[in-house]
Amino acid sequence: MTDNLADFFRQNEWANKTLIDACRRLSDEQLDATAVGTYGSIKDTLHHIVGAEGGYAFRLGQEPSPRLQYDDAWPGLDALAEMASAAAASLIAASAQPPEEAIRVDGDDGPYDVLATVILTQAFHHSTEHRSQIATVLTTIGVEPPDLSAWGWGLATDRMVKM
Repeated sequence: MTDNLADFFRQNEWANKTLIDACRRLSDEQLDATAVGTYGSIKDTLHHIVGAEGGYAFRLGQEPSPRLQYDDAWPGLDALAEMASAAAASLIAASAQPPEEAIRVDGDDGPYDVLATVILTQAFHHSTEHRSQIATVLTTIGVEPPDLSAWGWGLATDRMVKM
């Protein structure tokens, strides 16, 4: 039987790695491209996605190894893919734990007590939002973004079969 909650993070990992793989054919200039209304360059946004996922897992008591820190230099696409998988494994492990007590998280305006389900939901939502921004940048520079939809994941992982 499939663990449905863990599958959200399996899809998230697949989407991150599919996007990272699509970026392998880009030049350094294209990786540095940005568009109005997005987080920043493709490189900066990929760095942010993977770093944040590791941070969410860390907050949930699941330290991914290796883990990308926010102030780390650009690690390259190979290392980024490895860190995305490590973060995904940690988030999958965290999703299997019962949400027993609140986790203290420091926000910009002070500390919060947050249930694990909120952090897990944020991890999934955050990555989806920023992958969409990278797709916007890709489109702006004339590159067709990959299909990162749940339908695409279903087909890629044989969870969906065309009849």
